[in-house]
Amino acid sequence: MPRLTPKETPDKRPAVSWSSGKEVLGTDRIFKGFFVDVGLEERLDAACDTAGWERGELSHLDGESRTHWLMPTPTPFFVLIQGIPFTTMPALVKTDVSYSGLKAYWPKEGRSVLAFQVLHPDLLAAGYQEPLPVSVKSTSTDDLLAALLKHNAVLDACEAAAAQKGSPRSFEFWEVAVPFGAGTKVARGKELQSPISPIVCVHPAQPDIAYLRKLLAPKVVADIVQQAWPQITSWAADRSQFRSENAEPAAVNGTGR
Repeated sequence: MPRLTPKETPDKRPAVSWSSGKEVLGTDRIFKGFFVDVGLEERLDAACDTAGWERGELSHLDGESRTHWLMPTPTPFFVLIQGIPFTTMPALVKTDVSYSGLKAYWPKEGRSVLAFQVLHPDLLAAGYQEPLPVSVKSTSTDDLLAALLKHNAVLDACEAAAAQKGSPRSFEFWEVAVPFGAGTKVARGKELQSPISPIVCVHPAQPDIAYLRKLLAPKVVADIVQQAWPQITSWAADRSQFRSENAEPAAVNGTGR
């Protein structure tokens, strides 16, 4: 058995984080959107480069600055969950909802956490098929939950329209991409309030068939979900990962499918 090589810290799994308005260092630009670290996995770096994503250096609450791949906004994610069991964070954290693929936790005297795994169409097109975790904390959990619920309502409308045309069918939550974007600035924080741009779902009020077809998942997504589902639900049940998944607060301070 080969001897292990000592490391300073465990290998960090690639994860998607949200910027509610960080300055891209060395520029006059403020970035609002999702990003992923550069240099954690060669295949992911190659796929991001093939997708043509921009690199940018962002500062973090720990005082460090790191280089990231900045995802174009709106950001379409195939959200790998079965659905949304409840419509509020307090309800989600009162029971184990890992069976849905959602990771929800609200430790005593701590900040709420909401997380799930995603696939991005650009990365799939570049041959990268590993689900990536998205994780947010604090008031951003309410924002993210509201975005998921808006998407759920769009799927309900799709099912109603299909039934009305005489071709009833159900849609998996991940079958249509959720387009995430940055909403209008709001003030967040208890003592020192800061203006931030919350995560929102940017589906139009009444999406038409042509619009929705552009967001339909390719067959490979169904294949990935089927193969990875046991791992996804196991990950959702594991609360120990909350500390290691690069989830940052946005401020300083129902029914499943």
